[in-house]
Amino acid sequence: MVLEAGYPNTSGFRKVTKATILIKKKEAMSDQDFIAHYNHRHAQMAAPVLLRHGIISYSLTYHLQRDRTMMQDILKGNAKLLDYDAICTFVFPDYKHLAKFLYDKDSKALTSDHDNFMDDTQMTMMVGDEYVIVENGVKVDGA
Repeated sequence: MVLEAGYPNTSGFRKVTKATILIKKKEAMSDQDFIAHYNHRHAQMAAPVLLRHGIISYSLTYHLQRDRTMMQDILKGNAKLLDYDAICTFVFPDYKHLAKFLYDKDSKALTSDHDNFMDDTQMTMMVGDEYVIVENGVKVDGA
């Protein structure tokens, strides 16, 4: 099994393993409570475990009622939006680092917090490398 990041014989990829996880909040939870719990409790519990496993970056993107309304306004009601409330993004140096995080006993312990703010049955993910075309407002060479 190959645990390296990137695709052989290609250029322009970051040579990282990027895990993008789509999250739905608990049905009765307000947007404000969801953000507060995710940012100030769950993410703070996860950070030390992620750092122990060589995380490059960890970020949360929210897609809540305010965002949905704005996008429908911008696209005159024609936006085809994902039915998720947040995207959690982990960037690791390779699959080995990601796997070590996923199988760490402290990482598994984070799962028990999911019941406090998210619908675990709706969680889905995509993992792969990232091809960069523009970064920091500049077109990347070779892209």
